[in-house]
Amino acid sequence: MTKFLLSFFSFGWLRGLDFLPPLLLRLFLAPLLYVSGSQKLGMFTGDYTTWKPWTWFNTDNPVHQATSAGLAKIPFIGDSIASLLTTSIGWLEIVGALLLLIGFAVRWISLPLLALIALTAFMALNGQDIVATLKEMLMTHGYTDMSSSAFSKAIIYFLMLLTLFFMGAGRFFSVDWFLHRRLHKKIVAKDMASNAKHVHQDIDDPFDLDNTTDENL
Repeated sequence: MTKFLLSFFSFGWLRGLDFLPPLLLRLFLAPLLYVSGSQKLGMFTGDYTTWKPWTWFNTDNPVHQATSAGLAKIPFIGDSIASLLTTSIGWLEIVGALLLLIGFAVRWISLPLLALIALTAFMALNGQDIVATLKEMLMTHGYTDMSSSAFSKAIIYFLMLLTLFFMGAGRFFSVDWFLHRRLHKKIVAKDMASNAKHVHQDIDDPFDLDNTTDENL
C-alpha cells in the first residue's frame, strides 16, 4: 500500500513523458521569435528577385522603425545605436528560434533571450510606474478582464524561457540530449579504462622478477 501511494503521488509512472513540457515550450516559442525577428529585419521585403541575399532585408519597415523608436527612448541609447540594436535583436531572435527548434544550446541561448524579454518588458512600461503596471496586470490577467497587455505578455514569455533554462531542451527530441549522451558515454568509457588500468597495476604479476626474489635473502 505504501509503494502504491508513493507512486500515485509522485507520478513516477509519467517519467517517460517528461520530454513533452520542454518540447512544447520550444515549439511554442520558436515561431514567435522567428516571426518577431524576421519582421524587425524586414526579411524578404527588399529586392529578392535576384540571388543577392544582402538585398533581401529592409530595415525601413514599420516594425523596425517602431522598435528603434522605442529603444531610442531608453537613456544612453541614440537613434543610430537604436537602429543597430534593433537589427541585432532581430538576428538574436531568429538564431534563438532555430536553436530552440532543434534543441541545441537551449540553456545558453535562453540567457540572452531572457535579457531581451526583460528589455521588452521595460519598454512596455513606457515610463509608467511599475507598481501600478503590476497591479493592472493582476487585475487583467484572468480576473476581471481576459485581455493581455504587452507587459503581461513579456512576463509570460520570460517565465517560459526561465523554465527552459532550468529544464533544458528535454530528452529524445533535442540535439543537447544526444550530445550529452554521447559525451557521457565517452567519459564513462574513459573512466572505466582508467580504473581498469589502475586495477591492472595493483595486481601482483607472478612473472615479475621482483616477485620471484626473496628480499629476506
